[in-house]
Amino acid sequence: MRVRLAATALVTAAALLLAGCSGAGPAPASSGDGKPVAGGDATFVISGRSWAHLDIAAPAVTPIKGLINTIYDGLLRMTPDGKIVPWLAKSYETSPDRLSWTFHLQEGVTFSDGTPFNAEAVKFNLERQVDPNQRAGEGGNLPQDITVQVVDEHTAVVKLSEPDEALPSALATTSVGLMASPTAVKKWGAEYGLHPVGAGPFMLDSQVVGQQIKLVKNPNYWVKGEPYLDSVTYRALGSADSALQTLKSGGADVMDFVAPQQANAVKDDAAFTLRKSPALSVNQLMLNTTKPPFDDVRARRAVGHAIDQQALSKSLFFGYFKPTESMIAEGSWASPGQTVDSYPSYDLDEAKKLVSEIGGLSFSVKVSNSTDFLQQAAAVQAMMAKAGIDMKIDAVEPSKKIADVFSHNYEAGWFVIPGLPDPDNYVRPFFDSTAGANPSGLHDAELDGLFAKGRTTAGADARKDIYRQVAQRMGEVAATVYVSDYPVMRLQNQRIHGIQYLVTDIFYLNGAWVSAK
Repeated sequence: MRVRLAATALVTAAALLLAGCSGAGPAPASSGDGKPVAGGDATFVISGRSWAHLDIAAPAVTPIKGLINTIYDGLLRMTPDGKIVPWLAKSYETSPDRLSWTFHLQEGVTFSDGTPFNAEAVKFNLERQVDPNQRAGEGGNLPQDITVQVVDEHTAVVKLSEPDEALPSALATTSVGLMASPTAVKKWGAEYGLHPVGAGPFMLDSQVVGQQIKLVKNPNYWVKGEPYLDSVTYRALGSADSALQTLKSGGADVMDFVAPQQANAVKDDAAFTLRKSPALSVNQLMLNTTKPPFDDVRARRAVGHAIDQQALSKSLFFGYFKPTESMIAEGSWASPGQTVDSYPSYDLDEAKKLVSEIGGLSFSVKVSNSTDFLQQAAAVQAMMAKAGIDMKIDAVEPSKKIADVFSHNYEAGWFVIPGLPDPDNYVRPFFDSTAGANPSGLHDAELDGLFAKGRTTAGADARKDIYRQVAQRMGEVAATVYVSDYPVMRLQNQRIHGIQYLVTDIFYLNGAWVSAK
């Protein structure tokens, strides 16, 4: 029997199930900053990340989850304290055999193009995520044989061939639970990602793809009185320093994905608040195991042994990012801790020995062409040189890097994969050869078996032990090597209030508002 247990760092599986089946309505916006004020614009700046499209079912989903979740609403939602609650689904329940999940939908909801959100839309979206021709980047978070039965306009039943206790977690924290307008998807076809339509609080007004996008208030948003803001603008800038200067000059309200250098630069400035969550993500070099040089595990382990994470944490990351030897980071309930015995931790002599054994090692790493990532790459390049490894830096646009890595058109790729509390939704799709995108191309029977066991074992303690074994095996095969953990950090000024930040890299703006400058 296949069982996947939904859990977070803050709540047990039982609590999640109770929250999911409670029938609770939308959580009210709570700013903690006074009474919300309607009107105004909020501006977000980012660096090191960009977007080529905003299609939630594309092979490479945009990594800017705050932007995605501003346009789209999902069936379920995670709250800032880690609970999973109904959202576009006003309630849901599962059958005694756990093979049917019934979602009762909010009534009177429309997509921002005016078309109805209903059970047919749920069926369309979920089945699109698992369509093999679609190759949805996060579709691996759903059972691939999922079917959806439309009972009536406001009732949809998800049918499974075996139990899937992680389904609520996947629907609440990944793109598979977000709802796009079927009408818009069919109208635009392959270009839909340039014309996104959701049922979220904001809708597309204009954009220069990958550089700037303006979203305006959805006048027919289904949550009464929300959103408060008239518009939201996202700007992708070339460097973290330029993003910080824009924030400091008043040209932005929030800096998303703050680098340690920028956090350190304003640590004593009362004008800004640093929002930092326990790390779920890991800063890593994904290695393409399908071709030389990294089809040889010795080459992969040599790279791991050459990286001095402690030195990087102190010199580049100001202690904000810490060493890690597992992709299951400390923010996950399943974290094995920072140390994993099998992982190829820093050992310059061992790195040199392995390089000598394989007759030399040279490779190219694709890195986002932003100052902070290029600075990190230069530091690691110098470490590689000390081990006799020739690492070339290929600076590319973030969207191109993502496309190349997911199509296996690379040797090494510098990646920060957005983390999730449950490893089944986060680690498995990237390293299980039977599911998900598997950008490393790894095919390891032992690891695949552990992932399968993690999906079929009930109980958080038992699953945590399985994922400890996953971390051990991943250390042995070294299909990815780690630079540091990567907590999500954001800086915001004192003008903006009511943003709901999650332990993941998602945030919600339906309750956000701005006070007068």
